[in-house]
Amino acid sequence: MLFFRIRMKITKQFQQLVTRNVLGIQIKRCRDVLLSILHFVRLNRCFLAAVFSILVIDSALPADYPQDREVRQEQDQATSQSMEKSIGFQIGKAIFLDTNLSNPPGQACISCHLPQYAFADPRPLSIGAIKERQGTRNAPSLMYAALIPSFAYDDFFTPDGDEIYAYEGGLFWDGSARDLFEQVQKPFFHPNEMNLKDIHDFAQRLRQSRYSNELRQLVGDIDWVNDQAVTYQAYLALVTFLRSPIFRPFDSKFDRYLAGDLESLNAKEKRGMQIYINGGKCNDCHPLSARHWDQPLLSDFGFDNLGVPSVGKPDGGLGVHTGNREELGQFRSPSLRNVAITAPYMHNGSLKTLREVIEFYNDRDTPKSRWKQTDFPETVNRDDLGNLKLNDLEIDDLIAFLHCFTDQCIENMREGERFPVPPKGTPSTEEKSLYFPGWTQRLHRSFEHRTVQD
Repeated sequence: MLFFRIRMKITKQFQQLVTRNVLGIQIKRCRDVLLSILHFVRLNRCFLAAVFSILVIDSALPADYPQDREVRQEQDQATSQSMEKSIGFQIGKAIFLDTNLSNPPGQACISCHLPQYAFADPRPLSIGAIKERQGTRNAPSLMYAALIPSFAYDDFFTPDGDEIYAYEGGLFWDGSARDLFEQVQKPFFHPNEMNLKDIHDFAQRLRQSRYSNELRQLVGDIDWVNDQAVTYQAYLALVTFLRSPIFRPFDSKFDRYLAGDLESLNAKEKRGMQIYINGGKCNDCHPLSARHWDQPLLSDFGFDNLGVPSVGKPDGGLGVHTGNREELGQFRSPSLRNVAITAPYMHNGSLKTLREVIEFYNDRDTPKSRWKQTDFPETVNRDDLGNLKLNDLEIDDLIAFLHCFTDQCIENMREGERFPVPPKGTPSTEEKSLYFPGWTQRLHRSFEHRTVQD
């Protein structure tokens, strides 16, 4: 709790200055350093003295010291490339592409998470291995998914300074997977997705895969017959792959703006940023400041019922997961990174375009509202949106700014390229290993068979 109080105090002091052009970039950097230190301390307090020493020594080095920015970027890139050659990464990548891990064969992770769409699905609802079946929710982007905080019931502070408790984080729209390790397991066995019978079915398919020899190296000869051990290492490999620089490049126009290139945004986009912060109220749930990571993830990962149009059977979201009727219809706030290329939107894919989303927020509760009935009207948030009073020009400017969140490496994908290439200098997974959220792998019965990828 102390950590969150310190974090919110820092956030409040810097919030207004961060969004200004004058000195905003330098102040953001200072704030990010403080939050990174606090996050590290929370994860492993016993390393506090070492971290502090490194920061002090590094800041005291002269500007012409050989460890300058270009050298560090080259080292970062070399480490990233080394990580992408690791056995865990390679197996995770192979599993992500393997269409033999479904029943019947033909469905893979990449079937519903397409790289050119920021690893999202352009269909409102995804089709499963059995073509007559489809999911009930829109498949979300996997970009930056490894950075989403673990599901937790935490304390927060309102703008008035009041302390409240609420759920945040977790994977899937309803937070029902506490972290990425839990999330990667479920699609293999869901009847509307990969449709495998059980872990024995999954383990047998892994043993028969073209990468079985490499996987066996991780599992070990003794445990190769143990279904729990085999599938455990497969889950870890997928997590390793999804933590790689491919999924967290931070190379959008907005990132260049934050890095000091104030000309990277044009006048229309800068007007859109002001609307995002002020009249559009986007910043309330999708903050432009860094909180859970050392760069903005563009979400507070909280839960809310936005009153989106119904599609199919009612979906209770968080309320079904927690058993609290007051939370029925609430879903986790997604990151807005790459939002311009991840249509359709909302948990049920009910809104087709960014313009529809903003118009929905703008006039949901007005007499001219054209939106269908929602599933759980009694829990809809009527206070923060529904009548924003934005005009058409303001909506145009806001949409232009939202396009600035698209990662350049995705935009630059060439025909035939399977995955985007992250920019040079993207920190390796190894470098960031202490900062990734996640802990449920330690609950797995095969945790004692852990390897270096843990």
